[in-house]
Amino acid sequence: MRKTKVNYNLKEAGITLVALVVTIIVLLILAGVTLTLALSNNGVMDRAQYASNTWSNATKDETAMMEELGQQIDDLSNVNSGGGSTGPVIKDKDGATIDLANIANYYGHDVTYNGQTYQLFLVDTAGKYSNGESRIWLQYKGYVDGVTLSDHFETTGILTDNANSKLWEVNPDLKTKYQANIRAIAESSLNENIKGVSYLCNTANWNTTYVGTEGVAAGAYAIGGVSAEMFCDSYNQARGKTSTDANYFDAKAFNENSTYGYYYMPPRNQNSGYAYFTDNSGDNKIQTSTCSGMYCYTIMLASPSSYDAYNVCRVTDSGSLDYFDTYDTLGVRPVVSLPSSIQIQLIS
Repeated sequence: MRKTKVNYNLKEAGITLVALVVTIIVLLILAGVTLTLALSNNGVMDRAQYASNTWSNATKDETAMMEELGQQIDDLSNVNSGGGSTGPVIKDKDGATIDLANIANYYGHDVTYNGQTYQLFLVDTAGKYSNGESRIWLQYKGYVDGVTLSDHFETTGILTDNANSKLWEVNPDLKTKYQANIRAIAESSLNENIKGVSYLCNTANWNTTYVGTEGVAAGAYAIGGVSAEMFCDSYNQARGKTSTDANYFDAKAFNENSTYGYYYMPPRNQNSGYAYFTDNSGDNKIQTSTCSGMYCYTIMLASPSSYDAYNVCRVTDSGSLDYFDTYDTLGVRPVVSLPSSIQIQLIS
């Protein structure tokens, strides 16, 4: 029997030792490169961490921005009583926004402005004393003693030419009734009370001391005192008085023998009608934040008195309305007028 020869064709299976070594070396190189890229400065891990931090910070910034925006919206919505209009943002000592419907309850409370202590005197949202612009009025808590108006009479023409004068803004009833007459008198005669009040109402005489640079840039200004009209408004608002209530105080401009100034209600030395600003102790004595805790003899008001051509309105430290001669040496309490854009926080 013939044997058949079978040939087996064997092929190599697997890899050689050399190939294995080369593969391992390549893998080690790739691993080294990968680790270098991942762990080195500004590597993949650093970039990943940076991206994570950036995202986290952006989220925090956005959250803070949204919270601040929300607070601003709350401020604007909380400072009005009707839900439609906005006004000054005033906060209490704890940082809570005060509803303007209740703001008169805080008259006389202290606030720090320009490094000095003032008292909240009047929040004029209607702009009665600033040509329609909503403003906050702060009265200096101290006083300036020894001011003699006869030493500071304004020059002829001051009432018509001086852009710094706030005489007509803080005395709107006087302006409405007698502006043209007073200008003529002040420029042609010796009505010392008009010129003295013009000095008190001139911002150039008070801004440097009582208004900081930033405040001036924002539109703040200071004058030498509140007017008789402002004084009465502050009193009435702080006590919730209306024109039909007893002891409602109302300052009205009058002409008495060609002397222009203010009478007030209720009367002191007359049985009926308006009286001069004159001192008289009685049940109607004004006790307001204007003079509370002050020991100066008297405080000038930025309004002329109708008593005669030499007197301007004043208020005593006990709160009584009065008048005084412009040649007397007496104290003033300057006031700062702030626009609505300046937020304030009470400290008491």
